[in-house]
Amino acid sequence: MAFELPIIMIDALLGVSYLIEAIGVLIIIFAIAHSTYRIARIEIFHDKRFHQYEHTKRTLIQKIIFALDFFVSADLIRLVVLSDFNDILTVAVIVAVRTVLSWSLSREIHLHKEK
Repeated sequence: MAFELPIIMIDALLGVSYLIEAIGVLIIIFAIAHSTYRIARIEIFHDKRFHQYEHTKRTLIQKIIFALDFFVSADLIRLVVLSDFNDILTVAVIVAVRTVLSWSLSREIHLHKEK
């Protein structure tokens, strides 16, 4: 016999997962706006030093990784709520893809720090 959550708890957990996902979206929007602003300042003031572009890129990647952590957290909460095997499989694949993406972006940051 499988354990099933009450409907009100399922709705609450889904609401929390959507809230966490929305925070991730806001982080990405902020990261893009901030990076665009920094690059515009570099271009406008003709202060085109390579390290400033690299710092902006590294900062953007770090914020995207942070947002991906929110997305994975929201997906894991949703995974607890779902009962259909196809839904669980879909969320598991999405979590795996986001984890690999986060790992590859982290790897890129570490490669740039070593140079």
